[in-house]
Amino acid sequence: MRIKFKELHLSLHRTVERIGLPRVVYFFGPIGSGKSSIGRLIDFCLGSNSAWTPALQAEMLSAALGMSINDVPVILHRDKDSSQITVSWQDANEILQVLVPAKVGDREVLPDTGVAVLSDLLFYLAGEEPPYVRRRKGTPNERLERLSFRDLFRFCYLDQDGMDSVFFRLDSDNYAIRAKSVDALRYVLGYRTEQVAELESCLQDVRTQRLGLQASAQALAKALMDAGLDDINAYDTKIELTKAEIDQARKAAKIAREQRSPVPHAAEELRDRARHLAQEQIALEQASAEIDQRIDELKRYSNELQMLSVRFQRTASARMILGGVDFSSCPRCTQKLPVRETGLCVVCGQPEHVTDAVGTLDEAVVDKDLRARQAELKETLARMHAQKRAVQIRVDEVVAERSAADHALGVRLREYDSAFLSQALQHERTVATLEQRLDAMLKYRKLPDVLQEQQTQAEALKIDEADLRIKLDAAKKSAFNDRKNVELLGELFLDCLVRVKFPDVRADYRVEIDPATFYPSIPLGVGEALVVLSFDNAGSGGMKALFKTCFALALHRVCSRAGDAKLPSILIIDTPTKNVSSIENPEVIDAFFRLVYELAAGELVGTQFIIIDNEFNAVPDGINLQISCRHLVNGDPNNPPLIPYLAGDFS
Repeated sequence: MRIKFKELHLSLHRTVERIGLPRVVYFFGPIGSGKSSIGRLIDFCLGSNSAWTPALQAEMLSAALGMSINDVPVILHRDKDSSQITVSWQDANEILQVLVPAKVGDREVLPDTGVAVLSDLLFYLAGEEPPYVRRRKGTPNERLERLSFRDLFRFCYLDQDGMDSVFFRLDSDNYAIRAKSVDALRYVLGYRTEQVAELESCLQDVRTQRLGLQASAQALAKALMDAGLDDINAYDTKIELTKAEIDQARKAAKIAREQRSPVPHAAEELRDRARHLAQEQIALEQASAEIDQRIDELKRYSNELQMLSVRFQRTASARMILGGVDFSSCPRCTQKLPVRETGLCVVCGQPEHVTDAVGTLDEAVVDKDLRARQAELKETLARMHAQKRAVQIRVDEVVAERSAADHALGVRLREYDSAFLSQALQHERTVATLEQRLDAMLKYRKLPDVLQEQQTQAEALKIDEADLRIKLDAAKKSAFNDRKNVELLGELFLDCLVRVKFPDVRADYRVEIDPATFYPSIPLGVGEALVVLSFDNAGSGGMKALFKTCFALALHRVCSRAGDAKLPSILIIDTPTKNVSSIENPEVIDAFFRLVYELAAGELVGTQFIIIDNEFNAVPDGINLQISCRHLVNGDPNNPPLIPYLAGDFS
């Protein structure tokens, strides 16, 4: 992503400050002049949440950042307390504008583009697909997660607050944050082979197909149960009975046409058939109602049994507790009880019938009996539900048959025919009806086979998924061995440290970068050194800042040599020297800025540098580099601070 910052506009209560941002710009001055706030304002326009200085809290209204993304002019405008950013850009001869959330969005702001937040819009304007990485690797919920622009910009803005703490967040205690930084570095360094990406895509497709087949099979199994097809043997029996009825109806129709003797008119048989079906329907509905009533009774009985058991346990517990208590005072009014004769209750004075507090029934026996009765009731309820389902299925069949019989009877009464012909036609209609029913039953009979086929396919895909996971793990191990860019990063990192004359680091040392964490470490000395230099123990805040700045420079050098634009071509360095004194350590300061200027004029000529520091360090002789600088001093009209009219008085 080729990004170039052009100008920063800061809207204040009294003025609007315009800060030019050429390719290499240097801001310097004493503390409190607002130089570090320039970097924070740029980051704020790109979606961060900044903690403003008291001066900006009192005077700032909004900030706007003019920039170009792949040569497309873009302006980002954001009010101080807003979580949304107004983005304007030029498309051909048209100026487009949209209000987009800085970080979290719940809908598209540009139709049919997938743009929901500022990060999406920046990738969209750059004409690039947002990078994706695999998250939660090795778990069933494996999925792709999108990297945001800010995940990459973390390696472009070396802010003052983070340079001697978590900085790149590779050493963060928060696993999710640390993993996100590792994923961003893996993406930037191209630490993913084509084979791994292809296998991950195939694995995702196979898993999606398997889950789809399993969901379809579950839905089909439920539908078959509701339709009465869960018992395939009973369904096959129905099919055979229907075939037998068709054969009988065909024989009866043939006989009716061959014989001329008087036979009962078909209308009478239709009436009898309809009457029989109506009676059967009423009986089935009554049976269904009785089953429902029986189910309700069983449920009520189960609940009553449970409540009786609870009451019994409570009563037994109370008797066991109170039966052995020797009362000396009334448990109600706490007055001392009078002396009672032997055999009388010391509380109420009545003859005492319960002298032993032990229950007459063992609670374990009651509990065991309760569980047995509940199991019986559960089994009975299951049988009743199955019986209810079978009755309901038969009711549906009887209703359909009765409707067909009533319709045929109406037609028959309207078109009266001779007795023998009516009888023959009725049998033929019965044959047609039964044949249609048989065709439908045969079609439905295929559904259990379809269910079995889907389940078989799902199991086969499960095996394929396991094989793909094995191949993917092997491919990842192979990709782990391809350390080309990682080794280059270590070499360039060591080169930067040596060139800035970092203490205790020599050119014959080596940088070890764990490809699982991308956390660099440098064994100090030769052989198996016990002393290791890393982000954690680089020294004081100033040395840590130099150490991590060199890591960022090395990362940008790797991207430049690779010739891709995965990392934004911006590097903002805020106070890299910190407490490294130009008086006590002039050789370190000079060496560091010589390195920065050499890279800006050479390897990183396509990268924009914004340098912020306390003191100005000019370009050494022999380096052909044009830079712009601005001196910010409180109270100096010739070198005004960020807020020129404010000098510490916020009233």
